[in-house]
Amino acid sequence: MANQKYWLTSGFYTMMHRGIDFFLGFVGFMLLVRIISPGEFGVWVLLITITAIVEMARNGFLQNGMIKFLIGRNIKTQSKIQASALLQNALLTLIFMVMIWISADWIERILHADGLASILKIHTYVLPVLVIHTHNLVLMQAKYDFKAYFLAGISKSMPFFLMVLYFYIDNRSTSLETLTWLQNLAWILATMMSCYQVRRHFRVRGGWHRYWNKKIFHFGKYVFGTNLISMLTNSLDKFLLGALLSPVQVAMANAAGRVMNMVEIPVNSIASISYPKAAASFDKKHFREVGETYEKTLGMMLSMTVPFWIFNLVFAHYIVLIIAGEEYLDAVPFLRIVAFTALVKPFDRQSGVFLDAVGKPFVNMLMVTGTFMYGAVLSWLFIQSFGLMGAAYGIVTATMITAAIKQIILNRYIPIRLDRAFRHARDNYPRLWKTFIAALKKAD
Repeated sequence: MANQKYWLTSGFYTMMHRGIDFFLGFVGFMLLVRIISPGEFGVWVLLITITAIVEMARNGFLQNGMIKFLIGRNIKTQSKIQASALLQNALLTLIFMVMIWISADWIERILHADGLASILKIHTYVLPVLVIHTHNLVLMQAKYDFKAYFLAGISKSMPFFLMVLYFYIDNRSTSLETLTWLQNLAWILATMMSCYQVRRHFRVRGGWHRYWNKKIFHFGKYVFGTNLISMLTNSLDKFLLGALLSPVQVAMANAAGRVMNMVEIPVNSIASISYPKAAASFDKKHFREVGETYEKTLGMMLSMTVPFWIFNLVFAHYIVLIIAGEEYLDAVPFLRIVAFTALVKPFDRQSGVFLDAVGKPFVNMLMVTGTFMYGAVLSWLFIQSFGLMGAAYGIVTATMITAAIKQIILNRYIPIRLDRAFRHARDNYPRLWKTFIAALKKAD
């Protein structure tokens, strides 16, 4: 019963967080493309892509290792782990700040994105604040406090959305610099909320804790590399389109990408709540239990992503028209191709998460590195031949290859039967239908 309560409670708040965050981002996107030009929007996409890469890399360096080491430790040990994590987070952030300042002008030139250097430098001013915010979010997950995680998450997305909504309703134009400063303000508000949420768990013991610094660094370096390269892989289409074509094509790809981000809601939500349980079961050598968790969570993902894939194939034209307008209709065939990743993403994501859970982050990093390398080559070749559509072909091909290889490797460490995962996916539909009917009857 306790285990069921964990899945229901954590799943509810995690899905709420992902869902609301996506909704606000999605509607905000619909408003923003009507406030600024496709060229300006392409530059804005490049900014949020680069900042997302930095955040995911920093989060990856801390998240899995910090969660793994905090679970089951006494208060004194937890305070040492937190101190070590904060120190390494701060050092990594300083490195990123210096790298952005040094390379901002070069990035602007190579991507043909006028104004990108200026807004990248503006974003660096908020990075020291995010050291605390990132730490707090990981701490919430380690404490299974997904309600706090939900509140801290929407405290960033909601203020920024309201700012964009104000510009749209008031029919005001705005500059990319203004938007970046407003985004920094939203991050500060989110950090204040996260500090309040973790006030009971935030404990730091001063001094140099060599053992825990070493443990966190050696575990985190692989997940850091995995997240960094994974984000670079996911962003390949935008960077290559910017370098080979123009920011306008970047905006087109992002219009389709915004739709595909819907897949990330169930995939990332289920992955984030399955990792702590899988890691704990593996540490106790309950290998069959780890395999069952994988099959069940993969089935949960597939039951949600398969209908999404079909819907995008059928209604791609109307989806793009509604969310972005006629200026972005060139993104319709792009969307139909990349929609296929909805079928592949669950395998790719969960196999990577479970490789981390069974203590093989280095293997996961190697696989993601492979995706980046052959994904870059394929996307480059396809874009040269097919333009915007080539980016879609490269994304889908690279993701399929990596998902297949990671699945084969994971089978070496835990017993997995994919037929059970497919059965779980199939069996979820009548359950969801019964829940839907029951909700309708209750409403009447």
